Amino acid sequence: MLNELIEPIIDYWKKQDEIVQYALIAVGAIVGLLIVWRMLKLFGLYFGAIFKGKITRVYKAVDGDTIHVGSKKNKKTVRLIGVDTPESLRSMYMDVQPFGKEASDYTKKRLKKGKRVVLRYDKEKQDKFGRLLAYVYLGNGELYNATLVKHGYAFAKRYKPNVSKAPYFEKLEQKAKSKKKGLWKIYKNPKELRAQYKKSAAYRKFKMKH
Repeated sequence: MLNELIEPIIDYWKKQDEIVQYALIAVGAIVGLLIVWRMLKLFGLYFGAIFKGKITRVYKAVDGDTIHVGSKKNKKTVRLIGVDTPESLRSMYMDVQPFGKEASDYTKKRLKKGKRVVLRYDKEKQDKFGRLLAYVYLGNGELYNATLVKHGYAFAKRYKPNVSKAPYFEKLEQKAKSKKKGLWKIYKNPKELRAQYKKSAAYRKFKMKH
């Protein structure tokens, strides 16, 4: 039975030119690498869950540093710890802030509905609002909290007692700030906008809108 399956393949192979054979080998190698990459990605996701992590799926990205996980009937709010993105939504506590929309759009693009993630907790699992406080890992092992800081979408911020990764986030923040990545183009520090930005047309447009 096996020979009957293999022989036509061998005959087909022998009839091909050398260039075609090389092309088939290359295609096979690419397909094989994609399969291996996918397996490693899934392995990374489940490997992360071994270390006090929880595998779940994104239901919705609310803003830059807040997501919903689970399902419509069993939805949990997750606040990414160790980071703080500018506000993209007005609330009773905060107004909309410059670069809030950009940070929110980035998270909505990266953490789409149905994406599998691993939540890992620090000292404190929930805040007073009932939100889960977590480090969010993607299937390839990427720590998304760190990604936000690294690319200038979030400030590093210590939320005691969950500070185990604070030194790491602060190093990433210094590098992003020195290169003026993302929000650092317009922020001097988390509470102060750059003078040049405050004189710009972009800021005047933001103030008129919000």
